[in-house]
Amino acid sequence: MYRSLLAGGFLIIACSTDVSAQVAIDDIRLQLFKERSGSLSENVAGSRKTFVNTPKGEGDIGEPAEAVLVTLAFTGPKNGRASDKIARDMASVTVTQVAKTGPRVLLKRAYGGFQFGEDGKSHKAFLLDSATCGALEVDVRLGRSRKTTKVNFACDD
Repeated sequence: MYRSLLAGGFLIIACSTDVSAQVAIDDIRLQLFKERSGSLSENVAGSRKTFVNTPKGEGDIGEPAEAVLVTLAFTGPKNGRASDKIARDMASVTVTQVAKTGPRVLLKRAYGGFQFGEDGKSHKAFLLDSATCGALEVDVRLGRSRKTTKVNFACDD
């Protein structure tokens, strides 16, 4: 939607969907995909406990779970849209897993083009498969905003 203004003899066209307010990271959620019921666990991001043998269904989850759904929540201008071309509006996501063999990067991705609703929120999500046998760290950066969360997974051989 465009607005036209005549100011001092010049025609000014302004797009009402451009983002001028800063986009920031609001939250990171990690939920296990339960393989028998097809449901998701509660948010385990930042949990202090270690989830042991989750692929076998042992522990608090109560059924086998190897995949982790990661949901990223962002805040921005109400009913606005962030650029997918300007670096300050792009979120950089890195997921690292620490296993017995050492750390390895499971995912490195950039997100942009956020479309914010009436509440100024936008979400992105991805699934990490075979990710519950080593500690996970999710690091998200967007402009000056940074958020990191961890969850400890371990498996007996």
